[in-house]
Order: sequence, then structure tokens, then C-alpha cells
Amino acid sequence: MIIVTNASDNDITRAAVTFKPGENKFKTGELSDGKRAQISAHPKLKVVVVEDRPIEAKAQPKAQEKKS
Repeated sequence: MIIVTNASDNDITRAAVTFKPGENKFKTGELSDGKRAQISAHPKLKVVVVEDRPIEAKAQPKAQEKKS
């Protein structure tokens, strides 16, 4: 996942993408390296690439040991 943070109070358009104030999330392949470079060059935009991790379902209960 790619997170682009807009530190401005206004929308910012960079690399043909409009970023709302706050966090804007994108799938890993959605922004090319060239677009990420253009976005990173803007002083109010910060790009962070986050490793995709599978979402775990509910935690499995631990097996109870039987006492003899």
C-alpha cells in the first residue's frame, strides 16, 4: 500500500492525481515510480510505502490442556 499524506488544508494535484488533505491510500501498483517521484517533490506531500500484509481473521483460541 502507498500512503500519500497531504499536510495542506486544500486539495493538491500532482502527477495527474488530486490529493485530499490528510491521508490518501493507494494500492501498491497504482502509482508508478515516476509519479511517486513527482509527488515526493512537492513540499506538502509525503509518500510512504507500506508492506502489504494479509488481514488475520479472529485470533484462534488456545487449546486447553487436559489435566490427569
